[in-house]
Amino acid sequence: MLSFFFKGTNAMLEKLKGALQQRYSTKVFKAGEDIEEDKLQLLLDTLPLSPTSINSQAWHLYLISNPAKKAQLAEATWQSNQDKYKDSAYLLIFCAKTTFNRQDLQDIEQLTADIRDIEVNEARVEMLNNYIGSMSENERQEWLKRQVCIVFGQFLTTCALLDLDSCPIEGFDTKAMDQLLGLKEKGLTSVVSAVLGKRDLSDFNTLDKAQKVRFPREKMITEIK
Repeated sequence: MLSFFFKGTNAMLEKLKGALQQRYSTKVFKAGEDIEEDKLQLLLDTLPLSPTSINSQAWHLYLISNPAKKAQLAEATWQSNQDKYKDSAYLLIFCAKTTFNRQDLQDIEQLTADIRDIEVNEARVEMLNNYIGSMSENERQEWLKRQVCIVFGQFLTTCALLDLDSCPIEGFDTKAMDQLLGLKEKGLTSVVSAVLGKRDLSDFNTLDKAQKVRFPREKMITEIK
């Protein structure tokens, strides 16, 4: 029984490593080419499972497939990214909340109490409120944006495991993006974007044309035992 378990674990680990080795940032997409619906839905199902500090879940995702809307939002990104926005099957804009206060904490703890069938832990609410209150406004904004980055990392890993062609895109004008999506009124701000679709044969960044370049593990990781 244990040998079967370890064989399964090893296979899973090899699949994970292989998927990450084969992942690359797709630079050219087939315009009008869609992705598998079951893979898209599974990807979306995984995102709310992402961890966030104090389980804040202070993020929101816009998933955009409308061609006219993608073209409009492409105006907010760098010239080199505009075709990716327009030709991909889906444009994703990952957003952070612009405010986070005691009511947000109360909502989270109420949800926890409802799911676990317990009373709201008011002492925890107070403790977390003190933690949030200890931050300056700038520190809180940066903290909220970091939660999006945690979710975004999981998004890219899941794309690799599902063999979905994707590309992360930070190169856009946040103010312009926020205005085009009306985010300020919703208490949100754009942090990072990504595109999903099918790679085009002309893509110059496929691994057979552009080998993955990473520093060796020894340079990037220091072990202290």
